[in-house]
Formats: sequence, structure tokens, C-alpha cells
Amino acid sequence: MNKARAVRVAVFSDVHGNVRALEAVLAELGARGPFDHVINGGDLAYGGPRPREALDLLMRRAYPTVLGNTDVWIAGVEPGGGSVVAWARRQLAPSHEAYLRRLPTSHRIEAPGVPLDPAAPAEVVATMFQQARTRTLVYGHIHRAYVRDVADGVVVNTGSVGFPFDGLPQPSFAVLELEGGRWRAEIVRVAYDHEAVANELTAGTHPDGRTFARRILTGTVSG
Repeated sequence: MNKARAVRVAVFSDVHGNVRALEAVLAELGARGPFDHVINGGDLAYGGPRPREALDLLMRRAYPTVLGNTDVWIAGVEPGGGSVVAWARRQLAPSHEAYLRRLPTSHRIEAPGVPLDPAAPAEVVATMFQQARTRTLVYGHIHRAYVRDVADGVVVNTGSVGFPFDGLPQPSFAVLELEGGRWRAEIVRVAYDHEAVANELTAGTHPDGRTFARRILTGTVSG
């Protein structure tokens, strides 16, 4: 009997308008492929210097994508994000906002009350598994990449393409492989010219360019 072929899935998230980082991640995906599925975890345009180019590229690739919390602001569905959102929306066309408004929300999984922390108690993780009816959870949002084996399952945060917050400026994504009935996961980091992106943020018209440039350079939310 032939051995069943492993299923390979790549998941990236939180591009946040950083098209240089996105291009680097997509190149690495191409080098490591093929994948059975490539999934985008949302938060596409907010914060980075080139939201339009990032959205154009993602729309061309047409990966399955879920709606992130900052996408809701950019699309004008809910208020939030202040001057940075207003600036990003000025860079975009109506077609970009329409695309964001069409993104599904049914695949979003959130911990009760707060995003799932890497050190969340086992009972919180067990509740997440119950709610999702799965033993494998992959999410973005917190911009801190990790893989955590819990009981009979695994929890994965992809980290962020555009703005990592775990102290490393390199973009990250997750690769999962299903073989023998169990998912294995790894985090992949990618090098790119993050200093050039920081320079774009400080030299352009971005209303909070210095803050976001520090985040790019340091790989932290506080800079």
C-alpha cells in the first residue's frame, strides 16, 4: 500500500501595508512550496508605508483570507485607528475597501475575552479547542510567533509579516504538515531590507511614521 502524501499548509498574517516584507515572504513560500493551501490571516493594510501595493499584490494572489480587526477600520465598517487609518484609506481605491468588506469572518477564532497568549493556562487552550472543534489552532493578531504543543493538539501563532513584535525584525510565517494523523508546525523567519521600510515611513507622509519605523527596526510594539 502506498503511503499517503503529507498535506502541507502555509499560513501568514498581519502584513499591515509592508509590501517589501510581503514580497520576501512570498518568495520564501515559492522556494519552500508547493503547498496544498496558503492562507492569509488578515490585517492587510494598516500601519505600513505602502498599503495600496500590499493590497494589490494580495488581491492578485487571491489566497483564502479572513478579516482582521484593522481591516474593519480600513474598510470603514467600524471606527478605529485614528489618523493612521485615515491616511491608509487615502492611499486606497474603492475597490480595495470593497475587497476588505467582502472578507469572511467565520474562520476567526478568539480566546474568551482576550487574544490567546503564548503562556495561556492549559484550561484556556482546552476551551479554544472545544470551541473550534479541532486539535490544531493557527492564528495571528499578537505579532509573536510560536508553536506550542498542548495535550493532543498544537497551537500556532504565525507572527507578523509586516510588524513582528517578538524582538526580531524578520517577518515570519507558519508551515504545517499533516502526516500520520497529526499536524506538525514550524515557524519560518525571512530576511528583508527592513531599514528601507523604516526610511520610507519617516520620509513620507505617514502621520505616525517615526513610531511605526521604530517598530520595524526593533521588532517590538514599543520601539
